[in-house]
Amino acid sequence: MGTRRPAARKRGVQLVSPETTSSTGGIVCSAVSPQLTEWVPELLAKLRPRTEQTIRNHAATDPCRTSSQLLAETLPAWQTLDNPWTNDIAEAVAYTRAITELALTYRDEPNSALTEYHQRRQAELTDTVTSIGTGRGPVNAGLGALARGPVVLHRELDDQPRVITLLLDGQAWTTLRDRRTGVRALATMAVLATGFDVRLVASPTVQRHLSKRYPDWTDCHLNLTDSRDRSPNTDHSSQSVDAAWEAIRDLDTEPGKRRLLGNLSTEYARSYRDLANDHAIDIADGTISNYVLDLETRNVVTVDRRGQQNTVQLTDLGKLAVQQCLDDNYGLVPSDQRRLGEGLTTTLQDDTSTVSSRRPGETRPTPDEWVAATGDPDGGGAYVQWLTGPADAPAHLHERFSTVAHENAITLVDGQPRSFEDSRVAYLSHTNKETLVVLQWGGPLATLGRLANALLSNKALSKILTPSRLGQEFETLHKTPDHDVSRILRRGHQVGWFSDDETTYEAWKQRITTVRDHLLVKVAELAGSDDTAARSDLFEDLHGLIASATQLYHAAGIDLTTTIRVPDTDALARNTTTLQDLCGFLAKTAPKQSAYGIHSGYRLLFEDRPEKLRRRLPYEPDQNATMDLTMSWVVAGPTATELRDEIATALDAELTEVREAIAEGTEAAPTLEIPVVDGTTYPAIRRVIDEIAMIQDVEWTPRERQRLIRLCLRSFGPADTQRACPYDVVVSLLRALNESHTPSPAAVERAAATLSPTRFRPDLTPTATKLYAALLRSDGPLGRSRLIERADISASSYDRRISAVRELDRVQAVQQGGHRRWTTTSPRTPPVTTWLPPHSGHRTTQLETHRDAPITEAGSWPPAHTSGPSSTDWGRQPPVRLTPCPAATTMYPRDTNSQRPNSHCTSDTTETPTHENARPIPTTAVATPQTQLPTGGHQ
Repeated sequence: MGTRRPAARKRGVQLVSPETTSSTGGIVCSAVSPQLTEWVPELLAKLRPRTEQTIRNHAATDPCRTSSQLLAETLPAWQTLDNPWTNDIAEAVAYTRAITELALTYRDEPNSALTEYHQRRQAELTDTVTSIGTGRGPVNAGLGALARGPVVLHRELDDQPRVITLLLDGQAWTTLRDRRTGVRALATMAVLATGFDVRLVASPTVQRHLSKRYPDWTDCHLNLTDSRDRSPNTDHSSQSVDAAWEAIRDLDTEPGKRRLLGNLSTEYARSYRDLANDHAIDIADGTISNYVLDLETRNVVTVDRRGQQNTVQLTDLGKLAVQQCLDDNYGLVPSDQRRLGEGLTTTLQDDTSTVSSRRPGETRPTPDEWVAATGDPDGGGAYVQWLTGPADAPAHLHERFSTVAHENAITLVDGQPRSFEDSRVAYLSHTNKETLVVLQWGGPLATLGRLANALLSNKALSKILTPSRLGQEFETLHKTPDHDVSRILRRGHQVGWFSDDETTYEAWKQRITTVRDHLLVKVAELAGSDDTAARSDLFEDLHGLIASATQLYHAAGIDLTTTIRVPDTDALARNTTTLQDLCGFLAKTAPKQSAYGIHSGYRLLFEDRPEKLRRRLPYEPDQNATMDLTMSWVVAGPTATELRDEIATALDAELTEVREAIAEGTEAAPTLEIPVVDGTTYPAIRRVIDEIAMIQDVEWTPRERQRLIRLCLRSFGPADTQRACPYDVVVSLLRALNESHTPSPAAVERAAATLSPTRFRPDLTPTATKLYAALLRSDGPLGRSRLIERADISASSYDRRISAVRELDRVQAVQQGGHRRWTTTSPRTPPVTTWLPPHSGHRTTQLETHRDAPITEAGSWPPAHTSGPSSTDWGRQPPVRLTPCPAATTMYPRDTNSQRPNSHCTSDTTETPTHENARPIPTTAVATPQTQLPTGGHQ
């Protein structure tokens, strides 16, 4: 039997979509779930006749001899006597023997023509062939058997790789709780790809889910986590700062090249068109290619010329040059003037913008101190700044703000945000799929202005809403050939200031920046004005501008989150006017940032102006359809969670104002639900831990996660509240992950000890916290003098507080050389039930492993409504959404003639709805249910 060389065509995994030319042919498996046993046997059964035919094409001798020849080529280790067989080898041998016997002994002979013995024998062989590598084969082997069996057999015998098409089951993948199951399924696909042309069919939602939950796999096989223009770095070796300096030292008279170099990244490639559009580079379009060629010869950039547009990114040497040899104004810094330090060792977030102005301050400021140090925009600073970037910026700022946010919700977080040095500043941070805006509350009008300025800033247009992402004529937003993109944007997404003259990127950019600048001037003029009509018009224009921007971000596949920092929520809550301003701002602004597919949610539900309604695309909502928010929200302040009821009530009042046709039931519409989530509770902290575990590929066991949750509730919240600040949780977990891929709870507590004494263990006095933190960070026992020195406290403070510290579970006294010293021991791991009081009857809930916000289920209707509302109910008042939460929310109808639709005034209550006059409408605000635990906390 002749040996065939592997097929020359490249094998691997590729994504099939309407934009690709790949077909969905070959062996097709539908509804592929993460459970291997649900689809691998089916795949092997469909592959079996092709494998048998392949064997018959290459041999016609007896099965025993043929299988031995095959094994000698595909599995040389099977003949080795020195080492015993592993389970993988044993099962691969059994597979090869079985498939060869099926191919050469039974061929295509019908089962009914076989004797009873041969029928049983054929069934046994078929079971062996279809169970290999699933853990249910002859010796329960895993993926190694699959790789050594059918995969290597086809790789050796097929002239061209066979096509396998896998249609992923979206619901099964997005609702999977155990991440390890998904990892095994994806690993199986990767194994198959070494011998076959594996084609995946997945919806955009599943693609985003895979890129978030399995970033390493998608980066390696599907390239979902990076720009599609990404090309591999040409230099992966360790480079010295001296080599980087030598590469660019003569650029002292070339500021344009330095600016170009400083605005590139190793994480993703940028097209020439995007670089020419970048205001921070400020280079003419025709000059880009010449500058790139020069930088390429210096080995600091690499160019990918395979696509329709050339793309460029930094090499490792170029990354070193930018980090160590360029300052924040793109000036040259000789290597001997800059220490090679944290800039290289700190784990950077993927695809996050790295351009920012470094501000003066402490060498290692806390994250909140660094964010608060905005600088003075009037003194040369910027009104919109990048959240991350400088070498002295704290690590993980992007994750700190993004992880706490619940998608499609308003999340309230109790924190201690410092006041910005200049409250007019807003921050931007972005990855390929996510953009964050961080700003400080300054009243409804000023905050709207800051938000609009950030979303459509020159920085955002240069790095996020780029020509490559949107398309020169916005064609990349909707790629179906028979769709009119400009019509979809105008009449579907309801993007404003987008006439026939603005259908190209450059024309739209010029128009939208002109509108932005004009409205910002109006904000400055009317900030303290009592001209109600002018302010109302400005509110309407700003709402339209922000809604247009968020619709574009949404169409481009970018998740938006805005964090509003309120440094003094107590003072705001005591003043009725300022409290109403904040609640009204959220109630007016959040519903406008909604979408149903390509349709603006606000236009579908609330718009009642006939001329506006005529300019809509037709739509037919699915049954039980729901809308998405184009922007999620976080409100952070010392007592932000105490505002939950007021915010939910304001939302309820606003969301009752649906269009009359919808209220009467003559027009169908999807549901808009805006949960108001307490981000400090047990389930919220659990979600944060699960989110970090998912993104960072951490395999904590369920018991370890329970211990981490309890540790965080104890370490980052007031005593006996069962609450914690999620910002501190994120920072501590990520710092621990810098030291270990799977940090233990003790390692996480050690990382938490590096936080400010006011942030770690707030149940202790600051002095006691310093003592405990010093013990946690120490590598060995400490005596009195060393502990005083490490904690940086006085001897009298030590004497007063050591008694409280030694009562802590992990603190223990030891004797060394006749002297008493203090140290910390490994934490005890009591059963989970000991955390709850006796006879609580509480059952441990299964850990969630997805990011979605908790879903609120409607309570039961009174008996008269058990079969749903009748047709007569449509004329009644809106319903009360019954939710089992401590603070129920009530909807109050408003006098529609009392105010303009975009004003921020509090509506008057005319009638309180009751259960008897309740009817369902497609909008509701939800204060998410949190079951009271016996301990006094919330579950």
